[in-house]
Amino acid sequence: MAHGQSNYRFETDFERDINRYRWLAGLHMAQPVDSWSLQLHNRFTSDAFILFNNVLSFRDENILNWTLRPSTVKKLTPGIRGYLASYSQSRVFTQTVYGTLAYSVRDILAVEPYLGLAMDHRPGVNQGNQGASLRRDAGPAFGTSLTMPKQIIAGYNVELDAQGNVQLITPRRGGLMKARGRGERFFDKSRLASEVSYSNVRRDTYQSVSFLNRDSNLDPLSETIEATTSDTLQVLVELETPLTSSLQLINRLGYSSNNRRIRTLRTPEESLFFDTNFARRSVDIEIGVMYQTPKLQSQITFTGATEVEQRQLENRDELPPIQATQKGDLLEQADYDRSIFGIRTRNRWALSEQISFNLEATANILRHDTPVSNQDDRDESFFSGQLGAEYRLNQYVTMQFSVFGTYYHTVYLKARRSAENNVQRSLRFRPTIIWTPSPSTYARVRSEVRATYTVDDFVLEGRRPTDQSARELQYEAEIRQDLTNKYAVILNLGTSDLHLGRFLQDSFAEIPFDTLRTYSGWARIRSVGKVQGEIGMRLFIRTDFERASTVRYRRLDENGAIQLDEFGNPVFSSITRTGRRWIEQVGPTCAIIWSMQKNSELRLDGWLNVQHIRQRLYGDLPEDLAEHIRSEARRGTRKIIPNLAVSVRWNL
Repeated sequence: MAHGQSNYRFETDFERDINRYRWLAGLHMAQPVDSWSLQLHNRFTSDAFILFNNVLSFRDENILNWTLRPSTVKKLTPGIRGYLASYSQSRVFTQTVYGTLAYSVRDILAVEPYLGLAMDHRPGVNQGNQGASLRRDAGPAFGTSLTMPKQIIAGYNVELDAQGNVQLITPRRGGLMKARGRGERFFDKSRLASEVSYSNVRRDTYQSVSFLNRDSNLDPLSETIEATTSDTLQVLVELETPLTSSLQLINRLGYSSNNRRIRTLRTPEESLFFDTNFARRSVDIEIGVMYQTPKLQSQITFTGATEVEQRQLENRDELPPIQATQKGDLLEQADYDRSIFGIRTRNRWALSEQISFNLEATANILRHDTPVSNQDDRDESFFSGQLGAEYRLNQYVTMQFSVFGTYYHTVYLKARRSAENNVQRSLRFRPTIIWTPSPSTYARVRSEVRATYTVDDFVLEGRRPTDQSARELQYEAEIRQDLTNKYAVILNLGTSDLHLGRFLQDSFAEIPFDTLRTYSGWARIRSVGKVQGEIGMRLFIRTDFERASTVRYRRLDENGAIQLDEFGNPVFSSITRTGRRWIEQVGPTCAIIWSMQKNSELRLDGWLNVQHIRQRLYGDLPEDLAEHIRSEARRGTRKIIPNLAVSVRWNL
């Protein structure tokens, strides 16, 4: 931004989606104030959910960041900055104001210490009918930030940034410290890069003593503080080096650790509380080679990873033995030790200008170890592959063929869950034809056949097998025809036929129990230019079988007329049988995009969805009401669902 130049950008969005309204508003401002410059960023979000009886539930959030500093940057530059956030649902309001003093060293290093005041308002303990009292905590806040832009040091491209702050909002504390450093160097055709990041966060929240001791006689309005501290370390090292002119070695090593500690402060002597520690460690490594020529690209990578999670009860010695054992066992159940080994390959071969092939394959073996009390101890093996081919018949027609296959085997090692051991196999074939007879015409037709079979390793005596099959046939079509330079017609069509059944592996047959069919279509006319518009009609139909289909029908009196209650409303009854349900949705769609000066834009998207749900019941019905119930099921229910999204971007 040039000296003394104002810059405003305003963004707003509105979205209506079934039972939710959402408003978004953002303001980004750069305004000179005498010899100073004001930078302001504000974002407001409001959600309204339609609950039962058409009651609206609102949730508002607002976050504001602002900075005021001299327009001319010097070696020592003072400034003021602030942060404000409010959350209506949780009744939380927090605000900080800092005075800053930035110190720059020839664009090599920038250090900015700051000192100020932090305020935090939030509910304390719930006081029965009076609700939760609002706690107003305030105190000093201080910190510093350090930035070193990317520069060359001893042949390495190095960049560094760090930030730390502490908030003493008595009786609570808050703190944040994070740092990230990255170095990269090229040796001839080799690349060595490393990155280290660390963060430490502390947050204190109020807890009532009655929450810690539900059966105690302590003052239920007494408050304690739960302090949560979490620190995370991540290390990444990458090396790429050529072995020959066509062969390249790729290595990657990553390490991550996270420690989270929960401590309960200001607790009465008679209360029980549980201080816990959480630790996660993970290491992953990748070693691969990539072979590349003008016609062939091939890469194979070996991967390995291990991850450990452990939880501990820190104050076990201070608790009664029964409480310590129960809590300790509960924490231990979630521990695990996981290791993964895998291999994957990606290959692309251009046989000629008309024919090309690609092959991708992955194999993974996972071992998930858990404590004795956790029944999730398991081994998994996963294999997947994709083989594709593309054939350009001529400049107008392109044919694509893809075959996908997966094999997934899960084995639970604890006897209690071993009956859940299963193998899942899936195979998909997807041919596609693309036809472009002219620059103004585009057509793509794609079909897919999918078969998935899930088979248990064994069946316990006295139980029925749960083997399942899923077979699906899909068709999709997209057609675009340009009528003129400004208008085009677009048509999307789709259909899917999914059959679910009980699978009989020995005879490779199935007993069907459900068929799910869907049909969709969307036709629209689009215009291009400074104002882009689109108008069309959208249709969606879905039908499926239901084992328990419930129909609500209006009762009839002794004369066969609709029975009304004392307010004149129909009286309903319901009946449940097996049946089939149809969901029909149809409605107009529209879109408008208006591009204005300075990259400003107005966009509107809408779909008026008229939904009709009908049912058909199978089986016997009460003889005197059978025809009426069937008529009510065919009549179904209707609902109009407006879906609307409006967004505006103003650059002033």
